[in-house]
Amino acid sequence: MFQSIKLPRKPCVDEILKGYRDFSIRELKIKQLQEKRYWSCLNEQMDQISHRTLEVNGIKMHIAEQGKGPVVLLLHGFPCFWYTWRNQIPVIANAGYHVVAPDQRGFGQTEAPADPSKYTFLHLVGDVVALIEALGEKQVYLIGHDFGATVTWMTAVLRPDLLKGVITLSVGFIVRDPKLSLLGKMKAVYGERVYTQEWQEPGKAEADFNRDIEQAFLKLFSNRESDMFAAAEGKSMLESIPDHDKPPKWITHEELQVYVDTFKRTGFTGGLNWYRNLESSWELMAPWTNVGTPVPALTIVGDHDRTFGMAKKYHESPLFMTHVPNGEFKIVPECGHFISEEAPEVVNSLILDYLKALEARN
Repeated sequence: MFQSIKLPRKPCVDEILKGYRDFSIRELKIKQLQEKRYWSCLNEQMDQISHRTLEVNGIKMHIAEQGKGPVVLLLHGFPCFWYTWRNQIPVIANAGYHVVAPDQRGFGQTEAPADPSKYTFLHLVGDVVALIEALGEKQVYLIGHDFGATVTWMTAVLRPDLLKGVITLSVGFIVRDPKLSLLGKMKAVYGERVYTQEWQEPGKAEADFNRDIEQAFLKLFSNRESDMFAAAEGKSMLESIPDHDKPPKWITHEELQVYVDTFKRTGFTGGLNWYRNLESSWELMAPWTNVGTPVPALTIVGDHDRTFGMAKKYHESPLFMTHVPNGEFKIVPECGHFISEEAPEVVNSLILDYLKALEARN
């Protein structure tokens, strides 16, 4: 089981959110918020998160959960696990929700099938569907970050009947193109050495990450260059990113070590297999070519995120409302890719406001 970390007393939920709920997103001063950074009283509230394992879709899935009320599922991305939501779980739970953050297939304490073909969009969405059923729910709110956001969108396309609403962080809606897969698009736009290409060969990316796991996380968490991650000539992807001697302000050494220790134990293959099935997923999703979703949706993206340019362009185009007619788009200024950890105060406020708005509609 996960061993919680005791950290010094930090400002609590109400101390931080008070006074900010009425501000528009553009008026929030991110730098000032980061200086008095919100830690969700981790030393007290992390102990209130419970853990259990459920049988879902043929695998054993570990979940972290807290609270009572309507279910809110939180789906992490790569390279993360349930812990990436540590600043959200207590806040959302204290607002009157049953928050469930699974380690997804191949991550953390959840099973990682040995067969690399068992990580397609259909498997990942199938896990979400089975988890909803295992929780005894008919409909839930679904929130995802990074590749977890992609799974959130695919669930909204394939099983909109199970969702009251979705929130995606850092990744906008991805409609299936009939001519080119997501993997193909990344290659066409960013070249042969873009990270999605570099991670296709089994063992290659694993060696890159395992060379120095702590430095790998320091590089991914700290780097804010606008260009998409890609390998320089004669170097691996991670070797192409400058070294960092300390974590960014939004994560402590203790928190970083949780990531390092977890992936030392689990390895990276399970998560990398998600990327290695992008082509297979595109083929399997053929029946849903150009299909959007009617589910109410909010996308939140930081303007220092590598995905920002693509997401902003798409969400400002007519295609967004065609594919996601009930969609909204919010920009968090001066924030990068790991938005739920970099600006938890702002993200939590946006999440709670949107959940309450959806409940009011119903």
